[in-house]
Amino acid sequence: MKAQWIGACTGAMLLFSGCHNDGRAHMYSGTLELTEHSIGARVTGRLATLRVDEGDQVKKGQLLGTLDRAEQTERDYRRAQGLFDHGGATQQSLEEAQLAWEDQRLIAPVDGVILIKAREPGEIVNAGGTVVDIGDTAEFWVRIYIPEGDINRVRMNQAASIHFDGLSRAFKGHVFFISPTAEFTPRNVQTPDERATQTFAVKVMLDEREPNMRPGVSADVTLES
Repeated sequence: MKAQWIGACTGAMLLFSGCHNDGRAHMYSGTLELTEHSIGARVTGRLATLRVDEGDQVKKGQLLGTLDRAEQTERDYRRAQGLFDHGGATQQSLEEAQLAWEDQRLIAPVDGVILIKAREPGEIVNAGGTVVDIGDTAEFWVRIYIPEGDINRVRMNQAASIHFDGLSRAFKGHVFFISPTAEFTPRNVQTPDERATQTFAVKVMLDEREPNMRPGVSADVTLES
């Protein structure tokens, strides 16, 4: 991770140090990420169908797959609905039949993209076990790491400007998460000195984006004073 102070330190690339309290904007680098949702079965069963592959775009409410009792529980629900409509079943029995059917279906909770397909048809899935991970394409954000000496300059909803590799324009954003505890900079950063630095994780949400944006792209985030 790299940090650059804009203003008095223009052109100086700094590793979380120098140019303290100049009242100017500050730049940090990170990677574009999106909010992930793990979609799994509510009950234990065999995965009968899976209608998506990694990279597929999905819509909220879309059927992603079914367990092996999906067809039977749907028939039971349709029968209970008919009985209820003619006074031959209670509201409770209808709701129980509907719930049993819903438990056999995997539904996308948001518009997004399939990031990981963890199971294949024919496999046993335990209750709560992940079948697919969906990335929420409405929530793109960049995770950056702020040195402990600078974290007092960061505030919730602070405006930010975000530049991505390969894109000429800047995108507006805002700070929506500040970690309450310090941590050592993750080991995937460039130098041992950076990894030894105590930092706070900060997430910057994009307020605007382009349709072809993909997670994993490098970004430079300028936090406005």
